Amino acid sequence: MQMVKKMIGGSFLFLFFLLIFAPKQEIYYKIEKELHKNGIVISNEKFSDNLLGLSIKDADIFVKGIKVAKIKSLDLNIFFLYNKLSIEQVSTDKAIQNIVPKSINSATTIFSIFKPYKISIDGVGSFGEIKGGIYLNMNKIFLRVVKAKDINSFRGFLKKDDKGLYYEKFFN
Repeated sequence: MQMVKKMIGGSFLFLFFLLIFAPKQEIYYKIEKELHKNGIVISNEKFSDNLLGLSIKDADIFVKGIKVAKIKSLDLNIFFLYNKLSIEQVSTDKAIQNIVPKSINSATTIFSIFKPYKISIDGVGSFGEIKGGIYLNMNKIFLRVVKAKDINSFRGFLKKDDKGLYYEKFFN
């Protein structure tokens, strides 16, 4: 019985040290490299490691060479079993505000091992409030507009049902 306790305790201690001493900058560079393959570039960012994740401040986002947004703050917390990405104060470029929301006050995405088929998404911004997720088992993105405000710029992308407005997209 003592051996089992020591093995479980040692495993938890190993995971704890792995969380704290994981190469977070390398994780960031890997994410940046994967985004670059899709034409998305993050520049002018200031990033720093924290105890359980990574913080990025004042980043400019470019898609295929066109500036699309500025992010004030982005925090990635990596717990392996429960990962959370929090984004604060995103303002889109004036050139694309006729097809996307003007600003996002906050957005949170969560991936948990307890629901490995879903990455949940919650957001609040100039458009109102959204809730939904990326469903990996169905290859689908589904976002429900809970409280709509200024949605005229992207109203054409939304569908309507009994519960209100939503966005749905299937991918391969």
